[in-house]
Amino acid sequence: MDNPKKLRLIIIIAAVVIAAVSIGAVEYTSQTGFCNSCHEMNETYAGWQTGIHSGEHCYGCHTDEGIIAKAKVKVNGLREVYIHLTEEVNMDKVVADVPDRRCAKCHDFTGDKYKNTVPGQRIAAFHAQHKEYKFDCLTCHRTVGHTKESFVGFTDSCKACHLAKKTASK
Repeated sequence: MDNPKKLRLIIIIAAVVIAAVSIGAVEYTSQTGFCNSCHEMNETYAGWQTGIHSGEHCYGCHTDEGIIAKAKVKVNGLREVYIHLTEEVNMDKVVADVPDRRCAKCHDFTGDKYKNTVPGQRIAAFHAQHKEYKFDCLTCHRTVGHTKESFVGFTDSCKACHLAKKTASK
């Protein structure tokens, strides 16, 4: 074997090893349990395990579908590892981006399921009305993925409209 052939073989073997390790790392870090590998996530993870969405993978709410979205999550994950290793993380200040389109994959309030019952019609109307006022799902359901509670109750966001109407009518 002359040197160019040996070098080419070494490069091919190195590329295969790097690809295999990369694929393995992506698969390993894509497991739901991996999300709890940082101590900051213990309370959040425990809440998810006992909550209504415990059967759903973290990616269902925290990632869009597709390879590009998964790549973005992996790059962001590297940033989070850096922060974990270099800073004290205050989880009370961490805000996850969960756009309504991810909720709507499972929760579509326009379907027959809601049109055919009186409670369903009320739920659909309630959601449509609040959508009209530009409230997103997390306004009322911000704890749904990580606690047993699926509705946060009467918040300051609610009071801004509902108490204002009561005060104005007096």
